[in-house]
Amino acid sequence: MAERLLVVCVSSASGNTKRRRALRRSWFEFKTRSNPWLTPAQQSNVELLFVVSSGSSEALAAEQAEHEDLLLLDAPEGYHNLWRKALVCLEVLEQRCNYAFYMHADDDSYVRLDLMLQFLSSSPRKQFYWGYIWDGTGNRVTQPIRDPHNKSHMPVEQYALDYYPPFASGCGFVLSRDLVQALLRQPLPDYRLLDPPFGIHLCGSDFCVLPEGPMQPVHDERVRPYRGIPIFQPSTVVQHYLTPEEMVPFHKQVLEALQQQQQHGGSTAAAPAEAEPAATAAPGSGSQQQQPTSGSGLSAPDELYAQLVQLGLLRR
Repeated sequence: MAERLLVVCVSSASGNTKRRRALRRSWFEFKTRSNPWLTPAQQSNVELLFVVSSGSSEALAAEQAEHEDLLLLDAPEGYHNLWRKALVCLEVLEQRCNYAFYMHADDDSYVRLDLMLQFLSSSPRKQFYWGYIWDGTGNRVTQPIRDPHNKSHMPVEQYALDYYPPFASGCGFVLSRDLVQALLRQPLPDYRLLDPPFGIHLCGSDFCVLPEGPMQPVHDERVRPYRGIPIFQPSTVVQHYLTPEEMVPFHKQVLEALQQQQQHGGSTAAAPAEAEPAATAAPGSGSQQQQPTSGSGLSAPDELYAQLVQLGLLRR
């Protein structure tokens, strides 16, 4: 089986048919339709899958028969089961796929496949964990939220330390395959959140599954887990919180920007300064993460996003 550079797994609830339809009509077309931005070889180098808990739905069976892009899993449904669902997904990928990088994305995220493939083609194939990293710097707070009414609530029973190790926002992040394999080597506990456990087990000293110890993730500001102003920016690699009605218009903006850059000989793939190593966990304890700081010079959207998370209006 030939190795694909990237497998993108879009987590989707079984009833989110409108969202899946919107993605197939927008950024999925980078792969599914002939276009000037990806060659046929590049298109064959990426696989796009919707990860859905199977159940016994006739509608899902019909959708799969039509599109053949569902990865139907025997996994629990629901927001607070996303971590367990992701682990089941990784197990299935290891059995069925040959790939270099795994990407998780939400079904309300837009992913620039052209930029992702270009970026990953020159990225390390080992020890690579990339995304918008919550690492304790600026307003990217890593203190667990203990308010049970907050969507990002983490019970003390599941994680008792005062700070998380660095972790990527679940709107869109990448793991090299060796990290996937490391996560699957031993049973891991359940968590009610998706995002922090990847950092807990890859980047923290206390529960790390890596024989060589905690790794350093790569933070990239081109991943936008918030709705900035303007929403569309040509350099964005992942844009979160788009409605199904916004996906196709956003895609059209992407294509228009690509056409303009082609005419002027430019590229949105540049911006290497926006991807940088995140802060690392302090040796010896994930509870000794760097304290959040103020006056960090973060953009206004970054700061607003962090505040809305603390209020429980958005999730990390």
